[in-house]
Amino acid sequence: MKLEEAVKYATDLLLSLPKKTKIRIIGHIDADGIASASIVAIALARAGYRFHISIKKTEPDLIKEIKKEDNDLVIFVDIGSSYLEEMRELKNVIVLEHHLGKEEAPSNVMYLNARFFGLDGSKEACGASVAYAFALALDEENVDLSQLAIVGIIGDKQQFIGYNKKIVEDGIGSGFIEERDEYILVGKSLKEALENSLEPYFTGFYKSSASFLDKLGIQPQKKFEELEDEDRRKLLSALTLKLLEQDVDEIAWRKRIYYGKNYGNLYDISSKLNACARLNEAGVGIAICLGDKKAIDVAHVIQEKYRDEIRKEMREMEKKEPYEKNNFIYFYTDKAPLAGVLAGLALKYLPNFKKDKPILALSYNEFIDVSARADDKMVENGVNLGEALKLAAEKVGGIGGGHPVAAGAKIRKDKEEEFLEEVDKLLK
Repeated sequence: MKLEEAVKYATDLLLSLPKKTKIRIIGHIDADGIASASIVAIALARAGYRFHISIKKTEPDLIKEIKKEDNDLVIFVDIGSSYLEEMRELKNVIVLEHHLGKEEAPSNVMYLNARFFGLDGSKEACGASVAYAFALALDEENVDLSQLAIVGIIGDKQQFIGYNKKIVEDGIGSGFIEERDEYILVGKSLKEALENSLEPYFTGFYKSSASFLDKLGIQPQKKFEELEDEDRRKLLSALTLKLLEQDVDEIAWRKRIYYGKNYGNLYDISSKLNACARLNEAGVGIAICLGDKKAIDVAHVIQEKYRDEIRKEMREMEKKEPYEKNNFIYFYTDKAPLAGVLAGLALKYLPNFKKDKPILALSYNEFIDVSARADDKMVENGVNLGEALKLAAEKVGGIGGGHPVAAGAKIRKDKEEEFLEEVDKLLK
């Protein structure tokens, strides 16, 4: 059975319920989760249903919290694989997922995971992809929601293959998506572009990019699009050498950008949703998805604050050596919302963190929040962070899971060393 066929069972369940049904939508707290939840919300509204939408972290007591509410139907999207057994305490449940999880669910739970339908949930279908399939099964007119599905795909750093490829084709074919190839350094002065860039991240460029450009004979205040062809080639060659010195594997100066008819640059929208999620402003992200133009301006401020915090932390990490186990390295950060992105950027761009091992970021709060990142080569060699963190966390009484390349966990503070030792064994 294909995903497109399976989601029809979920829409049949929905349509069997009266319009006055109390529906709860729970999305995960990241760009994919916000886009996913918004896709479902818009589809429900168009079908005449009312709903209450929330964006949640993966917390041990999440189901207990929802159980207190009197919901006729709960739809989990981009979240839920860790709670299947606990969901038997709820009434009707639909789970639209792509993370690693058990295949069995209680009889009251309709569990639709992209991985069950021959799709790689790390590359070929994200939460927003499954949410889009659900929306399209509900009404083919929901093809415009391909725009938000692509936002989720971008946010989860997936590829446009598998079911994700179909979504792009749907969007382009229906006139809601346009694709353009663009240079990644456009829009700002070169000095600002280089010092503020996160993808790619240039080490040592803070307040020093002007001298780098001067040595090339290029004016720092010029924009990339204003350069003559020769200066463009000179600059990109020098920047390529700089990234090679940082041991960066993949270098590309042009990127395929997807634009949505209703949302504009979908990469920028994804960045805004991610910033809103990380800085506890998920409501602003939902407002963007639901078409509130004023929310874009609010999100821009949040986005700049978020990016500033990442740059500040990355500059500090340039100066530090991480802790190391046999099969992974790790570091501590008091910026829990940034942990995952810091681990990912460090793995890719910081020479002092590039040890051909996965990276774990640990943040102390009421519990210890763990974010882990690997790269595709590690995964090809057998690393599965989602499984490792899930098993290690469960062994110490916590929760965890995710994808082979990116995962997370939440454990008690007194279980830190036991957890790290268990992860080390599992990764071996």
